Amino acid sequence: MKIISLSQRKFKELTPLELPKEVFNTEAKMFNFRYKNEDKVFKKLYQQSGHIFANKLYTLEMLDVNRNYLPDYFFEPDYLVSVGGTIEGFTIPYASGTTLSILLNDKKGNPAISLFYLKKIGELLNQLKYIRKTTPLKDLYINDLHEANFIANTDKGELYVIDLDSCKIGINTACPARYLTTNALLNNVKGKYKIVKDDVSDHIVADENTDIYCYIIIILNYLSGCYIIIILNYLSGCNINNLSIDKFYNYLNYLESIGFHKELIEYFSRIVINKNNENPVNLLDSISNEQVYRAKEIVYRKLS
Repeated sequence: MKIISLSQRKFKELTPLELPKEVFNTEAKMFNFRYKNEDKVFKKLYQQSGHIFANKLYTLEMLDVNRNYLPDYFFEPDYLVSVGGTIEGFTIPYASGTTLSILLNDKKGNPAISLFYLKKIGELLNQLKYIRKTTPLKDLYINDLHEANFIANTDKGELYVIDLDSCKIGINTACPARYLTTNALLNNVKGKYKIVKDDVSDHIVADENTDIYCYIIIILNYLSGCYIIIILNYLSGCNINNLSIDKFYNYLNYLESIGFHKELIEYFSRIVINKNNENPVNLLDSISNEQVYRAKEIVYRKLS
């Protein structure tokens, strides 16, 4: 990757990037950045040495070398940044739009628009599957696939993928992922999701099953109203990803009772059984606006 060199003086002139409260970033500080008349984000890493830093540099290099294979809506890192002679982070093209977590949590939002962008994620996963089959990129997975790592540009009807430095690519060690934890719902399945224990932390190995798992969690969090769940502390005190297996099946049974497509329910249930996960993208059109409203946890709670 090419390197942008900043003096300490120039770095101190940068302004922090304001992030929505739904966005958590524990590995870097983000700054507004402009280079060659283009708006970018400078991600200044907290960890700048050791295995974690070396793994991050490898991931960045793999994304750069293989960028011709990557979809246009991947906002992959483009420059390393040196501050005072030391590599301290990298830049990402600025993605104009709304964080998907905000769009999905808009209580006045149109369900058709939300489902449109949820379908975009499924279409992306299908495209990545095609890339893995037809290019040298045989090990490319989003890994940390969650609502805050997508930007919805509602003017253009596009969905951008950000935070790609946390992806699984080549022989890197994928970063910890929001929904791939050792206390998540997926741990009810033995042998399907591979857990690796090392000196840093236990983590789930990213693959096609984990990407689809995260996608389905996003869909179910939207349908149930996961942010309402956080407040009401009814289903789990957090989100679908942290439900007990019994509560998960109870919620799926409720969705079936209000008319959700049986095949869609079957795809949802696959994430906790020993079968390969199936991408539900082609079944999202079967969800009506009324079903979206009735699927909310606050309605489910009243009817339970």
